[in-house]
Amino acid sequence: MSISVINQLVRQCFNAYENKDRAAIESVLAPDFTFSSPVDDNIGREAYFERCWPNSEHIGKFELEPVLVEGDKAVVRYVGTAVDGSRFRNVEVFTIAGGKVRHVEVFFGADTAESVDGEEIRSVVAAWAEAVARKDVDGVLAHFTKDPVNFFMAPPLVADDPLGENLRDWFATFEGPLGHSVQQLRVSGGGSCAWAHGLIHLTGRKVEGEETDLWYRLTLGLVKEEAAWRIAHAHESVPFLMDGSERAATGLKPGGGEG
Repeated sequence: MSISVINQLVRQCFNAYENKDRAAIESVLAPDFTFSSPVDDNIGREAYFERCWPNSEHIGKFELEPVLVEGDKAVVRYVGTAVDGSRFRNVEVFTIAGGKVRHVEVFFGADTAESVDGEEIRSVVAAWAEAVARKDVDGVLAHFTKDPVNFFMAPPLVADDPLGENLRDWFATFEGPLGHSVQQLRVSGGGSCAWAHGLIHLTGRKVEGEETDLWYRLTLGLVKEEAAWRIAHAHESVPFLMDGSERAATGLKPGGGEG
């Protein structure tokens, strides 16, 4: 295969990330494609799209240095710019076979395994929050383990209904889509277990016509299963007023304000 064709395949992969074009990168990856990095042990094509592709949402652009080609391998060094303006430098080695990319191995620059895990967890939490906003039961379940533990604000103390049933019943109490955003998210841990916590801003119209505008606390426990992060524990809460009324403080807003 000519050097120009290999260059084109490599650049198409990076362009796909810039354009968030999954179809474009699928067209150049071999059916038996594998991927390796300091935090990925030769994962397959399906795991790659589940674990790595969601990071395309954070990518702004790539500045590629000249691609070095020798035989069936191409080495590329680049500087990436994230949508938030932060920059990073990596080296990737592509193995080409039969006109397709068969293997990619990434060598991180300043990134560490912990920082990569953190970005992946943020992507999972963002995708989960968006699925809730769409009232997409299957989309939410895709980000949970098969048997999660859930401490929701609604009784009982531990949610004992299957998560899918619980979600369908809750979504049915609202008209149309929800406002459901995560604010002040913090992530810690990595490897095989991690925690994330932040604030949820929930808005929407109940079927009875009542408007909901609520801030509450969220803590998520996540585990890595089959090279993908999933939520194993979800805990929602609001403070209680300490005035003897035993009322929940549902009017609090970030910064100490009250609605």
